[in-house]
Amino acid sequence: MLTISRRTFLKAGALAGAACAVPAAFDFPSFVRGAAEQPVTKIPSTCNGCSTNCALWVYVKNGRLWKLEGDPKSMKNEGRLCARAYGVAADVYNPDRVTGPMKRTGEGQFSPISWEQAFTEIAGKLTKIIDKDTAGAVAWMAHGGKETYAQMLLDEIGAATYITHYSTCFTSKTNAWDKMVGNQLTSDINRARYMLFAGRNYAGGIMPGAMRKIMRAKDRGAKIVVVDPRLCELAKVADEWLPIRPGTDLAFFLGLAHTLISEKLYDEKFVKEYVFGFEEFWNANRYFTAEKAAEICDIPAAKIRAIARELAKNAPAAFLEPGYHGLHNHYAASTQIAQANVIVNALLGNFYKHGGLMPAAGPKFGKLTLPKRLQPEKGERADGAGVNNEYPTVETSRGIAQHMPDRIAAGKVKALFIYHFNPLRTAPDPEYQKKMVKADLVVSIPVDWNETSVHTAHYILPEHYYLERMDAPKSTGGNIAHDYPQAVMRFPALKPLHNTKHLLDILKGIAQAMKIDDLYPFTVEEEAAAMLKPLGATLDTMKDNGCLEVAEAVRPEFPVKDGKPALTTTTGKVEFSVGAFKLHGRMGVPVWTPPLVSPKAENEFRLIHGKQPWHSHSVTSNSPYLMAVSKSYNGSRMWMNRSRADKLGVRDGDTVTVEARIEHGGEARTVSKKVAVKVTEMLHPECVWVPSGYGNFSPRQKVGYQQGVNYNDFAPARVEPLSGGCMVQEVIVTVRKGG
Repeated sequence: MLTISRRTFLKAGALAGAACAVPAAFDFPSFVRGAAEQPVTKIPSTCNGCSTNCALWVYVKNGRLWKLEGDPKSMKNEGRLCARAYGVAADVYNPDRVTGPMKRTGEGQFSPISWEQAFTEIAGKLTKIIDKDTAGAVAWMAHGGKETYAQMLLDEIGAATYITHYSTCFTSKTNAWDKMVGNQLTSDINRARYMLFAGRNYAGGIMPGAMRKIMRAKDRGAKIVVVDPRLCELAKVADEWLPIRPGTDLAFFLGLAHTLISEKLYDEKFVKEYVFGFEEFWNANRYFTAEKAAEICDIPAAKIRAIARELAKNAPAAFLEPGYHGLHNHYAASTQIAQANVIVNALLGNFYKHGGLMPAAGPKFGKLTLPKRLQPEKGERADGAGVNNEYPTVETSRGIAQHMPDRIAAGKVKALFIYHFNPLRTAPDPEYQKKMVKADLVVSIPVDWNETSVHTAHYILPEHYYLERMDAPKSTGGNIAHDYPQAVMRFPALKPLHNTKHLLDILKGIAQAMKIDDLYPFTVEEEAAAMLKPLGATLDTMKDNGCLEVAEAVRPEFPVKDGKPALTTTTGKVEFSVGAFKLHGRMGVPVWTPPLVSPKAENEFRLIHGKQPWHSHSVTSNSPYLMAVSKSYNGSRMWMNRSRADKLGVRDGDTVTVEARIEHGGEARTVSKKVAVKVTEMLHPECVWVPSGYGNFSPRQKVGYQQGVNYNDFAPARVEPLSGGCMVQEVIVTVRKGG
């Protein structure tokens, strides 16, 4: 087994690189002394291991990565870094990176080409598609980041379809909060006296700054309650863990709301002044008591009432954490779950209150002044988001990623760009997702040989690794409250190792090959300088100081204008009833909605998933160091409750066969995978749990290839109609011992 530490593996890489740079006449001890005496440079950057953007300092020696340190000023990590940060940084030297532009020559086969050839051929095919089929058949899919650059190209050609990964992550939350509140509020952990987390695991989907705040809150006496079918990492430090029946969180939330209202524990003044639709919600749920909720969610009615009373007692310095990936995408009722979350918090009157929920603090960046361009009018989106008679209430700022093969088959998408996104591994049903290769043009812009690139891309245009490039400033705001806005920025710490480019230069090359003049008349440096100017900062100050905090505090004040509530909702108030849902024939308020499917037989389980502290879905699945951590903890095993395992004759460490029936588009097939099992009491008996970050099936990623299973292997590609989520925990699998 590989034995590592955070320090030693980075230092080992640095020494190995330095060794290659020294003339052979030196003996090794002399070289080591010489290398050790070389100067070390310190450059600010942000981690690329997940979407948190933890600020860090990169130390470089002999032109190689020497070590990392967290930036103590950053509210997201408070000077700490998780294992993923170190593993992802070391992957700059991973031999499975794409080393230059590639063109598909056969199934899984590619030939290196020049950048000039790539730009010329892609521009030619893209122009032909636009001329023949209209620009509406062009789509851009991305995990996130650099939206501006892609949007400029889409605007120029008249394409409407920019798609984020949100529909595979937490799109129900953003949709509900935007429609009900007009903003995404964040939990003020620093001042809270009572914190209820449901489907949110800051210690697994780790955010170091959040965990430090949680632990400080615990030390000062705040109560922490975690609701999760599994004893997750956060539950281990909580005062109470409630192992809820998976898929029933909506019932639990409605039970809390009923108790708050029926026992008159809610903030009547806040509701009267700032809430619209309270009566409609109460009329629809007046008989959904804590007892009714208990029958469904396996949490006793007395406990539901006790939690509601404790929340009310500590309000407004109490919250039901708004949540993230766990609940807000994976069930048929995920949108209603997010709605109920808003309602419970509003009943506590904790909006814009210290200790409750506060708006994210964001710097007021400037922007470049660019010449206005005459651009074509856009048509409907090709993914159906926001389109009448398709998915009218799905956010057009997020889109729908998981049904792209159907949109291609229907002729709605002909050209597809995929940036920093791997839907073949992070969206449901990879065999279905492989059909994206049938588009007329598929361009992948990754850093490594991920599954999407290998199985669908016609061209691969590798981007500089994050340590090799400058990226424009970003806000650190979101997820957790912080009084002051912060900005972070990524500077190039290392020279590019391979024939790669910055995304801006890739798009400049394509635009120029399309004969589009001066679409990007700026550099990243010029863009960043313009953004920083209103903050009184420059590139030099960012480079010298790292994370920048702005002295303009977020106030605990509900938005009011002319004496009236002034949220950006239709009424200016928190809207318990969503008019857009009613307009399209759905209920405006949440009511109990059962899961689509439930296990019935002795060998049937609901398949759920979650994160481990050292993996981020597919981004980390080929890191040698993080996979070594997995091996040391048997981390790729599937969890199963001991009582259910005993009935199936399964023992800890046994291999089982997991099967699911996938139906899509009139076709049906059975998916069957083998995986080792962790038998435990720390999981609700009705489900099995698998960690994300495994099941790599790109043969060009040798470390992670075929390690463990992935929940997406067993889920059909579906679209939840209100928010566009993919409902991947609406899956029942059968399990049997052996192969």
